[in-house]
Amino acid sequence: MMGNSAVVQEFQELEKRRKAIEAEIDAYTEILKSNKNVGMHGPLIDPEGFPRNDIDLVAVRMARNKIICLNTDYKELMAKLEDVSSRLLAKQTSTAEPMDTGTPDELPPKAFLNVDQVTPGSPSDLAGIRVGDQIVRFGSLLSSNFTGLSAVVGVVRATAPKDSIPVTIIRKEGGTSNVLRLVLTKPESGQSLGFHIVPIK
Repeated sequence: MMGNSAVVQEFQELEKRRKAIEAEIDAYTEILKSNKNVGMHGPLIDPEGFPRNDIDLVAVRMARNKIICLNTDYKELMAKLEDVSSRLLAKQTSTAEPMDTGTPDELPPKAFLNVDQVTPGSPSDLAGIRVGDQIVRFGSLLSSNFTGLSAVVGVVRATAPKDSIPVTIIRKEGGTSNVLRLVLTKPESGQSLGFHIVPIK
């Protein structure tokens, strides 16, 4: 079985690759923005059926192709990150104090997001997420690699509609803190997850 230091090293290597892919995607996205913000699906021909002469068609086609390839790599990488972060979280939990001690300050792993709003009937509500829950894992994200809400957006973006996002939360009830592992299902494209989260400072 892989030791904790090896898991951490694997996690750090995957994180480095994740940031590199995101930087590449951002760079190619800027190319699309600089070409009349044509995006991934904007027309490359004019109303008369001729190739547009107001954008760099070669650069746009290249950027679109690169983004498609990078998004595929990104999804595969995020799946690996979720697996590694799950193992890392399990090791942290296994070396922690008992979860139902009633002393939240002693509870690892560290929470990094607080849920302050949940829409009734939403995917988050159906997953069992409640107002006041503290998130210690969201997909591949842990406190150690959480860089801001944009990282949450990245996890959601890398998840296909109807696929699941593992979420681990700490819920405080009656002076007791419990760790719960939930499964959040991403809704169809464009629909909200139905919760509002804020970083824990």
